[in-house]
Amino acid sequence: MAYLDAYLQPCPGFGWQGGPEFNTRIVDLASGRERRNAEWAQARHKYEAPFNNISRDAYRNVKQMHLVCKGRLHCFRFRDELDYSAANDVFGFGDGVATDFQLGKVSTIDGISYDRECFAILAGASVTVDGAASSPAIDLLRGIVTFASAPADGAVLRWSGEFDVWVRFDQDYLPFSIDNSDGGDRRYINGSITLLEVPPPEPEGT
Repeated sequence: MAYLDAYLQPCPGFGWQGGPEFNTRIVDLASGRERRNAEWAQARHKYEAPFNNISRDAYRNVKQMHLVCKGRLHCFRFRDELDYSAANDVFGFGDGVATDFQLGKVSTIDGISYDRECFAILAGASVTVDGAASSPAIDLLRGIVTFASAPADGAVLRWSGEFDVWVRFDQDYLPFSIDNSDGGDRRYINGSITLLEVPPPEPEGT
């Protein structure tokens, strides 16, 4: 399985939809209550991307990606149009020992937090430690930040930047249709693809 540092072209049209999905196991009890267990620690994003009235060349780009990926086999970058940036988001706290931290975005409601891990980071991301600019090494593929020396105990680590989602096709079959023409040689081609988020590539040597 390969990870392609590439995007689908062209951009999906209106009707694009996507978001996080969890897997929750629910057992109904005789008392009428439920026992609920989270099967996944991290949400898995899923996307439906329509391509409407595109040209033959634009269709070829989509088809080429599907062919190179061999359907569901290989992975590539995809931008979540509804959530692709961090703006001074907290991603960790120093403990005086750790030097490696995973970039992410934290959501907190009524004291309950969820930490979304961020991967496929775009170049230009910035990091601060207690508000001061810092220049740690950033693994852009995996979103791992490595400091030369451990941040002090309690230090607040924040970041700003943009990120993608690693995805794969959720279909081995890619049906597109010719639905209209301009009366000449131009054909209006339509189709839709389903994409499923996957974990980032494993570190080299693992």
